[in-house]
Amino acid sequence: MAFLLAEEAGTFVRAADRLCVSQPSFTALIQELESELGVKLFDRSTRNVNLTSAGREFLVRIQRPVLDLEEAYNHMRDLATVKRGAIVLGSLPSTAITLIPSTLRELQRTHPALQIRVVEAHHDHLLSMLRTNEVELCLGTLLNPVTGLAFRPLLNDRFVAVYSQSYQVAIPERMTWRDLAPHDLILTSQGSTPRTQYDRAVQDAPARTASRYDVTHMTTAVEMVRQGLGIAVLPLLALPALRIDDLLTRPLIDDSAQRTIGVLYREDREPSPAAEIFMDALKVVATQFAERHHMPPLTTARISQGGSRSFVKRSTSKK
Repeated sequence: MAFLLAEEAGTFVRAADRLCVSQPSFTALIQELESELGVKLFDRSTRNVNLTSAGREFLVRIQRPVLDLEEAYNHMRDLATVKRGAIVLGSLPSTAITLIPSTLRELQRTHPALQIRVVEAHHDHLLSMLRTNEVELCLGTLLNPVTGLAFRPLLNDRFVAVYSQSYQVAIPERMTWRDLAPHDLILTSQGSTPRTQYDRAVQDAPARTASRYDVTHMTTAVEMVRQGLGIAVLPLLALPALRIDDLLTRPLIDDSAQRTIGVLYREDREPSPAAEIFMDALKVVATQFAERHHMPPLTTARISQGGSRSFVKRSTSKK
C-alpha cells in the first residue's frame, strides 16, 4: 500500500499524509520494502520521487493482484448489503407459476443485480436437491416431518377436483379422495403432492376400474379436462394462473387435501443475505396472493399423512 501511495502521490510527504503517518515513518516503510526486495524502487530528489526501472516492473506485477483484492473486498461488501448475490431456488410447479414471477419482478426493481435461478420440480425431487445442496431454498410443502430441514410457512392451500360441464358423471357437492376413485382421473406424476396424497388415501380402497391418466404438467391436465376425458386434481393455488373459468371445481374436504406452502432450507446452513431478501419479498407476495384469492387462513403449518392430522408450530425464528 505504501509503495502504491508513493507512486501515485509523487512525493513521500503527500503519500505520508494520505496514510496518516509522519514522513520519516513513511520513508522507513519504503526502505524496509526495498531492503526485503533487494532493489531500489524510487529515485528520490528534494521535491519528488520517481520509479526506477525495477520499481516500474514491480508496479506492473502488483497492480492486477491489488485490483483483484479490491474487487473481492467490494464484492463481499455488496453481498453483505445484498446489492448482488446469487440464489438457486427449487420450486413446485404450482408456486413457480403463481408466487415466483411477482417476487422476481419486485426484486428486479429493488435489487437488480441479484441473480436467481429457478429449478422447477415435484415435491420428492425438491427435497432430494435440497439435501444434496443443489438448491439453497425450496418453495414447497412438508408432507411429513423431515429432520434437518427448517420450514417458514407462507400460505395454506387445498386440492380441488376440476372437471368440465361435458363430463357425463354426477359429481357430489363435497368430495373426498375416495370419491374420486371410481372416476376417470387425470393426476400429475409420481412424486407430486396431489398424487402422493391421493395414493395414500385410497391405498386400501377396493380396486378401481376407471382409467387414470398420468401427466407431468398441470396445463396438460387442464386441456384433457376440457376434452371431457376425466377429473383432474389440482391445487387451488395454481387455478388463477391456469385460467379455468370455463371449467367447474369441487373442493376436497379431507384433511390430507390441505397443505401449507412455505420455504424450506437446511437447518445446518444459514440462509445467505440474498436468500433472506428473497424470502422477505416472497412473504409479501404470498400474503397479498392469499388475501386476493381468499385462500384458507394461515394459522399453523400443516403436515398431513393420509387421512390423519398432525401439526407443527410455525417458527418465526431465522435459523
